Amino acid sequence: MVPSREEPLRFGNYRVLERIGEGGMCLVFRAQRDDLGMDCALKILKPELRAEERVRDLFLTEADLSLLLRHPNLIRSFDAGEIDGRAFIAMELLEGGTLGDLVDVLKADDCPLPDDLALFVVSEMLSGLEALHEAKGESGRPLGIVHRDVTPHNVFLGLDGRVVLGDYGVAHIGGHGEDLLSEVPGKLAYLPPEALTRDPVDRRGDLFSAGVLLHELLLGRRPFEGEDERATMELIVEGRLEQPRRLRPELPADLEKVLISALERRAEQRPSSAARLRGDLRPFWDDQLGNARILGSLMRSVRSSHRAP
Repeated sequence: MVPSREEPLRFGNYRVLERIGEGGMCLVFRAQRDDLGMDCALKILKPELRAEERVRDLFLTEADLSLLLRHPNLIRSFDAGEIDGRAFIAMELLEGGTLGDLVDVLKADDCPLPDDLALFVVSEMLSGLEALHEAKGESGRPLGIVHRDVTPHNVFLGLDGRVVLGDYGVAHIGGHGEDLLSEVPGKLAYLPPEALTRDPVDRRGDLFSAGVLLHELLLGRRPFEGEDERATMELIVEGRLEQPRRLRPELPADLEKVLISALERRAEQRPSSAARLRGDLRPFWDDQLGNARILGSLMRSVRSSHRAP
């Protein structure tokens, strides 16, 4: 039963108002905490997964990270824990949608995201990614976090034009943790080669994923897509990349070089940091055409035109 605003259900000190989403591990609800007057997003581990230690550990990792991180381009959380044996995370409710949702809507309307907006979104996402990579613990020591799931559906776009990277459920902290990404449907095309060959994955793996995302926005397709999963894996591992300007001749040659650098098969040949990649991209977009105000206007327009009657 989906709760209604007239008869809200209770989850600890939260009033659960309505279900707004579902992921592989959790259900997401709009809720209110008793001592706060604002709506929040409440992620609750699915009941059928409580006994699966591996999944529970991934969810609790996300909870720990989400409480630690503070940056405008990272999702903000303010509460996490367990209630009646159910793990949960309470976080800000970002009104809008995901980058993946926006791309799907624009593609259906045969209207690709303008380059300046695409580069603005990726630049903002990279700002959050840099903060994630550079995060330190209470002792001041770097945590060595790798996101490992940089995909369009983990980039959230607000109606105010804010760009936020979220979902840390499969992140590595200091290189610890089991690599499960290759088991997650839909993620394969964004994986770096080293994840598929079971080699160590560091922050440059996230930059490869960011390169895949950027390629998808600028050229309308992912760079490595075979006829099936095995063929896609071979393309990624072997680094068989079609030159972007063959697919889109008007793409600036220097922008093509930056894009290719993020998609290098060998991690050491990619940019050294998210900040470096962000800086490399900066000359190619006009902040009068790609900014939060224009993105917010687009998000509100899309929401209005695609809202169910």
